[in-house]
Amino acid sequence: MKHFTLVKHHPCTQLAHLYKHLFVTTVADYLYRHGQYKLLDYALNGATYDSGVIIISAECYAKTSAKLLQDLAMMKTDFGKAPFYLPISRALSQIIAEEPEAIFIGDVDTIIGELRLLDDQPWQDLDSVELLPKGAHGDKKLLDLMYTTDQPAAKPRKIKLQLHLSDPSIELRMLWRELVRFLNLSIGQKVCQEFGTYFTDESVKDSANSTTVVSIFLVNSHILPATKIEEIAASVKHTLETITMPEVLQRFANYLSLASYSANPHAAPDEDRILREFGAILGSAGWKKIASVENLSKVLQAMRITVKDSATKQIKTI
Repeated sequence: MKHFTLVKHHPCTQLAHLYKHLFVTTVADYLYRHGQYKLLDYALNGATYDSGVIIISAECYAKTSAKLLQDLAMMKTDFGKAPFYLPISRALSQIIAEEPEAIFIGDVDTIIGELRLLDDQPWQDLDSVELLPKGAHGDKKLLDLMYTTDQPAAKPRKIKLQLHLSDPSIELRMLWRELVRFLNLSIGQKVCQEFGTYFTDESVKDSANSTTVVSIFLVNSHILPATKIEEIAASVKHTLETITMPEVLQRFANYLSLASYSANPHAAPDEDRILREFGAILGSAGWKKIASVENLSKVLQAMRITVKDSATKQIKTI
């Protein structure tokens, strides 16, 4: 397993936050376009701290993802093209929807210029870092480019993605739940990337004969007012078709069949989460027994998907 932990810094916390969203989106999209998917092939996380430090951490579970990310530190961020710079607009929508306080946004051209300078700044491997940041930054103009105010943020639109399965077999519902976890990682990635939404919450409700998984996305209507529920539903459908092709389902079945709570518990389904959601658990023997392409196809065919826009009350069934 290959690990990466990269770090860089910008004195303006919210500009660093914006850059983190843009870089993570660029990397995740690059891997997706090369048939590498979260959970099966890699994990990728980004964090920004009040000091303006950005940390990117990645783990590669497959040779292909490790090869694709061998030059991660030199990857250039996609800012889009003038005059719209759509990736930047979408990332701004994400962080504005994420923050509970309103964000002041200064001169956009200066912000784009600083983003480019930050992108040109080399990433440092965390092992090589002695101290970061090394001192206070004196340029107040940079600090004031973007910042959170003491005013509450405008209420964002909520997009609700609901996946539902009715089946009396708890084993099949648990299998479906793990499949949905995999599906939602890629679906959520694309919905956030394409529509500037911010993923905020996931909930699971299980009963005697059915399980429902609900994901909530927030979108800033001021920056991206034209987002239509039909477009989001079409994106969900397209992503779902891509990541449920037979070869991907076989890879997912292999992933579950090889799960081991003694050899590699971090790569196995989270037993604590499963117990909280279902009140029961499958061990390695249980996953090996139930995880087949046939069973995965069965629960996929029985699954119902709806997308709901809280602002318009529109609901689209996929």
